Amino acid sequence: MIDRILADLSKTEGIKGSMVVGKDGLVIASQIPSNLDNELIGAMASAAFGSAERTANEINQGNLEQMMVEGEFGKTLMTDAGEGILVVLADSKVNLGLIRISMKKATEKIKAAF
Repeated sequence: MIDRILADLSKTEGIKGSMVVGKDGLVIASQIPSNLDNELIGAMASAAFGSAERTANEINQGNLEQMMVEGEFGKTLMTDAGEGILVVLADSKVNLGLIRISMKKATEKIKAAF
């Protein structure tokens, strides 16, 4: 079920890959390109999201909904998907609005799947 959701999400223009990782860092499902280390990305995404989540709470911004890491060659977006974190790798020059809408729809489906 989650694999199908990620496959549909990956059809969005500008998305290079996606995965769902548990908050413990274990990969639940992945559509990440084979030249990347799924386990490493999952662990790092979980750690980054957890740190951002604690930061948001400490500065009284409420629950973290989404975070983005913007690099020279691409963007990594993460959303809270209930029991897991939806991680999306995107090109550097993408329509973020379109990707966020696609991620929101995918996140709701992932939450329902758990």
